[in-house]
Amino acid sequence: MPSTCLFELDRPEPIYYSGETINGRAILTTTSEKNVNEVYILFEGEAKVRWDERKTRTQNGKTHHYTEYYRGKQTYLNTRTTVFGSGTLPPGTHTYNFCIPLPLECPSSLVQKYGKICYEVSVVVDRQWRFNNVFKQPLTVLQTYNLNMSPQLLMPLVREDIKHFCCWPCSSGPVLSTLTIPFGGYAPGQKIHFSLEIDNQSSGYDLEGIDVSLKQTYKFRAQTPHYKEREKEVTLNQSCQGEQVLRLSKKIINGTLAIPPVPPSSRNEGGIITVGYRIILTICMGSCHVDTDFDVPMVIGTIPLAQSAENPEHAAEWIPQTPDTPAGAAGDLPPSYDNCKPPTFEEATSSDDRFIDIDVDEHNRTDDFVPRYPMYTNFAMPSAPPPPSEDAESALLPTAPVLSLPHAATAPSNGENPTTSYGWNANP
Repeated sequence: MPSTCLFELDRPEPIYYSGETINGRAILTTTSEKNVNEVYILFEGEAKVRWDERKTRTQNGKTHHYTEYYRGKQTYLNTRTTVFGSGTLPPGTHTYNFCIPLPLECPSSLVQKYGKICYEVSVVVDRQWRFNNVFKQPLTVLQTYNLNMSPQLLMPLVREDIKHFCCWPCSSGPVLSTLTIPFGGYAPGQKIHFSLEIDNQSSGYDLEGIDVSLKQTYKFRAQTPHYKEREKEVTLNQSCQGEQVLRLSKKIINGTLAIPPVPPSSRNEGGIITVGYRIILTICMGSCHVDTDFDVPMVIGTIPLAQSAENPEHAAEWIPQTPDTPAGAAGDLPPSYDNCKPPTFEEATSSDDRFIDIDVDEHNRTDDFVPRYPMYTNFAMPSAPPPPSEDAESALLPTAPVLSLPHAATAPSNGENPTTSYGWNANP
């Protein structure tokens, strides 16, 4: 019967913030004696990028096709603790406790086609003259980005544009456009409200509508064989409105874009993987004319602005306390949800193409692990007024939504629902 290992953490879901401490234990069960060099617990936090490019070159008049392999790696944390020395590991159940502090500079977990940022705790049984037994538990690590610590994000984002259909002397009147977004930063689960004011002073052309989308842009930076960047853009949400703006008329178009579960904006541009966000709004000017585009950078954080709540009067009930962050720290200190309503956590919105870590033996890969991110879907929504009487109709009135955290930050595990582990459960 193969050996097994279960990981029990201090919370039901393996989600931690940079700056927190991971407390838990690994329960290794063996059915026979094992001659080992050692048994150790390994914690790794790292970023990896990889992609291939087909190229051609001409040499001595001949064209050659070849593949160039781009690679990059960045280590954030690597700790190794021996829990059993050289000798004979007896059969039975062996419990090993671990305590792993996470630095503030650890960026958020993410997975994409050309790279990933991942964190894993492993138990390695280093066997004599045989393949090692490796058991892994991947974790989601989030770098806190409290938008309330950046007051500049309270400023509305305003973009203006003037468009002429034709050149002089055949020019028509201009089209004046103003795009307004109330805040410069939001958190996943919120809706970005926008307002577009269009003044079509043209006497001969009608506008055909608008197209607005929320874009996510990843940057991957390879280190070998030489430095090179690659970008991947993902459309997270899109809204098309076919409202015409007739010639010599004005119109205000309002809309919203919901933010899915995504990692926060990168705060350290020096990493080999960074992620950013922007709003792209296109005004369809009609055939034979160049459309007008607005490109507005947007910050996505892990804690929303209090003023951006649907009901700001009750926002304090949802905003966790964040201690003062030391000067020069890469991220904010981890939040405390003791006195507020916590968010939910949902799996990341991802494409079908995932990063396959070919540097790791296929038996020990955790490529199917998907990080989870905080969601503020019902962030301080206004509640219904109290019913005038306690009759049957009062049951139909909506109540204030309540969100629940999938784990309590300090809740001890009861051992009934052990966390799924990965690895090669080799025969003894």
